[in-house]
Amino acid sequence: MRWILIATMGSYAIPILFYVCMFKKMNILLEIIAGTFSFLYYAPTYLNILNIYSLCRIDDISWGTKGLDSGGSDKNKNLADSWKLIKMVHVAKYVFWNIVVGVVLLSLGSSYVPRFYITFAIVIMMAATMGIKITVAVGYLVYYKMKVCTCCVDRPPINT
Repeated sequence: MRWILIATMGSYAIPILFYVCMFKKMNILLEIIAGTFSFLYYAPTYLNILNIYSLCRIDDISWGTKGLDSGGSDKNKNLADSWKLIKMVHVAKYVFWNIVVGVVLLSLGSSYVPRFYITFAIVIMMAATMGIKITVAVGYLVYYKMKVCTCCVDRPPINT
């Protein structure tokens, strides 16, 4: 674990030191150190509150419609209501699971072994989810490209 931390810090430190040596500007190092503290202070806001806000506003497309979404039929109203319900459920799940994981990690006290295994399990679940998403996306892309290619083959040649 120590070497991972050293490698991570080195991946940040090497370009910074290269910049300081190359341009002879020492003030950039002080700005980075000062910025680190503000980043650590604001990180919970970035990671939680802004994610919740973005999930709540994910279907707001009113910024480019030039009034096209102002009126609507009952069908559009029912669709908008169903989207609001779906959005509320997803945001509630996100908030709930963040609270559950936070409570579990905080209730373990200072014992690092259970925290490590819980964090490792979360990382494995995230990696598996990302792997599934990438596999499905690549499969869909291949399917789409094959479908487009077969459509192009069936077209009659263009007479010039």
